[in-house]
This record gives sequence, C-alpha cells and structure tokens, in this order.
Amino acid sequence: MSAFERVMAKYRELDALNSAIGLMNWDQQLLMPAGGLAARSEHLLRLSRLRHAILTSDEFRTDLDDAKASGADQDQAAIRILLAEVEEATKLPLDLIERKSKVTTDAYQTWRKAKQDNNYSLLAPYYKEVFEIAKETAECLTYKNHPYDALINLYEEDSTFAEAESTLGQIKGPSIELLKAIKGSKVSIDDSFLVRDWNNDRLKMTMERIVRQIGFSLNNGRLDVANNAFCAGSGPGDVRMTTRPSEHIKGIVSSTLHEMGHGLYEQNQRADWAGTPLCGGVSLAVHESQSRTWENVIGRSYTFWKYFWTWFQEQHPFLAEYNVDQFYAAYNKVEPSFIRVGADEISYNLHILVRFEIEVEIITGKLDVKNLPEAWNAKYEEYLGIVPPTDSLGCMQDVHWSKGSIGYFPTYSYGNLIGVQIHNRMLSELPNCDELIQSGNFRPILDWLTEKVYGYGKLMPPKYLVEHIVGEPMKAQPWIDYATAKFSALYQL
Repeated sequence: MSAFERVMAKYRELDALNSAIGLMNWDQQLLMPAGGLAARSEHLLRLSRLRHAILTSDEFRTDLDDAKASGADQDQAAIRILLAEVEEATKLPLDLIERKSKVTTDAYQTWRKAKQDNNYSLLAPYYKEVFEIAKETAECLTYKNHPYDALINLYEEDSTFAEAESTLGQIKGPSIELLKAIKGSKVSIDDSFLVRDWNNDRLKMTMERIVRQIGFSLNNGRLDVANNAFCAGSGPGDVRMTTRPSEHIKGIVSSTLHEMGHGLYEQNQRADWAGTPLCGGVSLAVHESQSRTWENVIGRSYTFWKYFWTWFQEQHPFLAEYNVDQFYAAYNKVEPSFIRVGADEISYNLHILVRFEIEVEIITGKLDVKNLPEAWNAKYEEYLGIVPPTDSLGCMQDVHWSKGSIGYFPTYSYGNLIGVQIHNRMLSELPNCDELIQSGNFRPILDWLTEKVYGYGKLMPPKYLVEHIVGEPMKAQPWIDYATAKFSALYQL
C-alpha cells in the first residue's frame, strides 16, 4: 500500500468521525430532548478526542510527509488540506479541545434557555469561557500581526484581521449613505401584509416545492423547521437543511433559499471525490457566496417571483389581493431591524460589522463580556439607528458564540461580495439568465455553477478559486454597484 493509500485509509476514519460529530450536532439542535445533554456532551467529547488522536499521530504525519513527495495534482491538493488540519491539531493541546467541546455543548443549551427567558446573566459565564478559549486558541496557533488573524483563518484560509477590517470598512460608508437616501425617499413601501401568523407547515411545503424545482434533491437531502437555520450532513447524498419560522414571510422563505444555496453546493460535488478531502465547500466565504446569491441576488429578484408568485397565491389564498409588483417591493423593503437573519440587503453588512467589532474588542481585552449587551446596543444605535428592546433581540440572537465560532462573522459579508462577483460572471456567460429564471428553467444556471464553482470542491485554496472563477480577487465595489442600482430603482433615488 502506498503512502497516499495509507493516508486515505486514515482519512476515511476521520471522515466518519466528522460525520458523526456533525450529525450529533444536527440532532442536538433539532430533535434531542433536553435530558440527553449530559450523554451528548460526553459522546462529543470522546469523538473529538479520537479525531485529535488521529490527526496528531506520528504515523499519520509520516504517511502525509511521504505522500507529499509524489503523486498527481489532485492527490497533492488532498495532502495540502490534511497537512493544514494536522498543523492546526498539533498546535492545539488536547485539553483545550476537550474544554471547548464540553463548554460549547453546555453553552448551546444555555443559550436556548437564556434567549427564551431574555436572561443574559445566565449566558454570560459561558460566553466568558468561550472567549477565553478563543484567546488561548489564537495564542496556540500563533499569529503575525493580530490575534484575530488566527481565529478568522480557521474559517477562511489566509484571511486576516486587516482584510476583514478593510473589507467591512469599504462597505460601511456606502451602506449608511444608501440607508439615509432610502429613508429620505418619497417612495413608501408597505410590507404589512407579509407579517402575520403564517401556517408554517404550508410555507415549508411551498418551499420544498420551490427548492425541488430549482434543483435541490429531497432524495439526497431534507428540510426541517428549527429555531435557527443551518445546513449540515455527511456528504452529497445526505444534506440536511433547517429553516427558521417568523412572523414575516422572509423567515421561512429567505432562510430556506439561503440554506438551499449551501445545500446545492454540497449536493453537486464531484461524485468521484466523495469521501475524500477534496469533497465539500472550500471555505465559508465561498459557501456564503452561494447561499447569499440564492437568497438575495436571485431569490429577491423580480424575475424569480414573476415565476413563483402563482404558486404562493395557490397555497395562501389571501395573497390573491396582491400582485407580484407589490410583493417584490414589500419583500425587498429596506428598514433597519434588530435581527440579522431577517435584515434587508443594505442593513445586513452593518449587522456583521457590529459582531466583528465586538469580537475583536473582547479578544483584545477592550471589552468585558459582562458589558457586551451595552456595547451591542450602542453600536446598533450608531450604525442602524435602532436600539434592541431586549437582549434576546440583541446580543443573544445568534447561535455562533455559544458554539465557539469566533472569527466566523466576516465571512458572511465576504460571501455577499464574492456572490455578486460570481453572479456578474455568470450573467456574462449566460446572458439569458433572467429569461431562464422567469420560465422556471434553473438547470442551465445550476449546471454553470456546478462547472465553475461546486465542481472544484476544495481543489484550490479559496482565494485562488475566486480569482479562477471571476478573474479578480474579492472586491467590495461590485456589491456596492449592485446594491446602489437595485435600490435606487426601487426607491426612485
């Protein structure tokens, strides 16, 4: 057996462990009874320990080094990915990994109760521990310029604090100015008919029909309703999405389209790469480029709803009183709100900016976790002109920090930018894209994305892939141009 074959044999064990951990987390968020927490925490701890043992074994490292010396380009890409995982695992002590596994499992359950009860004091001790673990993680991984460099790199390879600060800074000014212009517009949009006590089962069935029409396989995936929307699974044949209910139709509709973008990416991986390190989305930013494109650029477009509007009217008869033009305007209404996942396209990046700045302030010791709610509210007032009336609508709305995902948030805005760049390239190569959407023919679009994005899996590092697809690195200006054109037309600016 060659060194590469030995590496792949070990990787199959890692893949099984990763799948088990992922599916247990899915179950914890969707189905697990509260009484299962203690056992689940112990099981996840032991699985994490087994994963770490494989990654840090001398035998695995030796095989990787031997395999690195020869082999095809695809094999070398797989080795590069695994060496990065080994490097990370080797730098992180087992006791730190075990602490994180235990704390985040407990923190997630506490987050659910604290959010429900609007009791931040219940969650604060867990946040304190989670951020302490993040600081220790940054120190173990080492960094050149800023501790946030090590954390964001866990989610977006080769990204840095400086890149996140610059990128979000470029979006900040134009977003605030566009919000001011819209606020001063004479155009008034009524979206009150989209806020009601929705029949969530019926909405879910409608969205299942829509994602199936677009190309998401419900034979190789599923859609469930949960408190927070996410996408998980164990490979292209098992992709599990959840969608988030709310009083506004955007809850189930937007979150389903968002998670479908993730799901399409995972389902349309190369079949011969399944079960290898090359299978799956290359990074969170590229993943978000697809979810944000399907949710917003396509999913909030007039042509999209020109086709699907009749389906909605059939399922929800009161909508017969309204036409697609009224729905399009209402669905795209710009109005700063408290909840990130329900935000309009202009406000959204400002929600991300708040979280990024707070993460950095806590990591660098400028902000104490106990003062997080006050800092959160002050930034919302400064950037969005609103103050959350409760911590549940404020600093406790997101699940990320309870799961230990610190350094994650900038990738959402990165996804907005990359998504528009990829969409622009697709329009140049599929100039009849709007006609395809309006006729309900999504196959050519999905085929293009599979060829240009999904089918590359993890073959290239994310920044190389973006440049390979669009011919330039991630830039803010295409998104600014897109948002300005769309909302200037809608609000007659």
